[in-house]
Amino acid sequence: MIRGKRVKLPIFLPDATRAVVRSLDSCDLALSHTEAIVVNTFHLFSSPGVELLTKLGGVGELMNYRGLIVSDSGGFQIMSLFHQKKLSAKISRQGIEFKWRLKGEDKQILFTPELSIQTQFSINADIMVVLDYFTNPKANQRKQALSVEYTLEWAERSKVEFMRQVKKRKLTDANRPLLMGVIQGGEDKNLRKQCAQKLVKLDFDLYGYGGWPINEAGKFNQEIYKYNASLTPDNKPRFALGVGKPADIKLGVKYGYHFFDCVLPTRDARHGRLYLDDKHYLYISRLAYAGDFLPINSKCQCYTCKHYSRAYLHHLYKIKDSLYWRLSSIHNLYYYHSLIKKLRNYKLEEQ
Repeated sequence: MIRGKRVKLPIFLPDATRAVVRSLDSCDLALSHTEAIVVNTFHLFSSPGVELLTKLGGVGELMNYRGLIVSDSGGFQIMSLFHQKKLSAKISRQGIEFKWRLKGEDKQILFTPELSIQTQFSINADIMVVLDYFTNPKANQRKQALSVEYTLEWAERSKVEFMRQVKKRKLTDANRPLLMGVIQGGEDKNLRKQCAQKLVKLDFDLYGYGGWPINEAGKFNQEIYKYNASLTPDNKPRFALGVGKPADIKLGVKYGYHFFDCVLPTRDARHGRLYLDDKHYLYISRLAYAGDFLPINSKCQCYTCKHYSRAYLHHLYKIKDSLYWRLSSIHNLYYYHSLIKKLRNYKLEEQ
């Protein structure tokens, strides 16, 4: 139970970055069997903003969503924009300083661990994440070491602010959110071990696999993925941040991860790639489906497969109608959650 919400593990969370899983409302999320979502602190800080979120009582009220809500710290998105040279930022021990447009005005923002946690309490998330400093796989040893140093300092400050907010709001262990520490260190096992050991001493509720899961060669880094899981105690859940390919989720459950999130199923849906299983896809743009009146997958029990044909989805895709996004996303998410349920049963059988 997390804040009165029953959570079965493992679990997959689609990204509702700006308080929406694109094209889907809360009823559609229920249709796809979505039990939890991830929202983005930085983007919600930008819009609709802290004031409105606080007034409403959180993003769940804004979205009319009653499932589990995880808010990431916002650091990954800020740093992603920085690495892509879409944002000019100054990173220091104090936090991340940058210029951003808020309510029609360009403002200088210092995004600190404290501000991240305060914003996450406005979001009213069930699981919150400390501000961390991630680097891409091409970063040199010095930058990776600095990222671990800042991540640990920011994690400690995040926890202090988190406990201050818990006390201020008179929350108990039963109704307070959970707080996640994030392990950085890139592909350096020693740095990851150092980071994990100090985070464990700070005693977080769960621990995240931070950084890019894709290595410099463009392949999923299974070795670091597995090693990272070994660094935290088995009595605390592990979150594979940004991990979302079906095969990688299967591996993650084997290695001891419990939470997974990714934009992949809904992004693939929008681009015409529909899931049949973890190795086979249906590309709806192909002309062969123009006259195909079978469902996407005759074995699938999702809303889309029960009511619509490949021919109709092909037509919607070709005319670029937004209904295609909705129906295809429901199917792909349903596939993901069906996979997760199978993995839950597999874990139960193992025990």
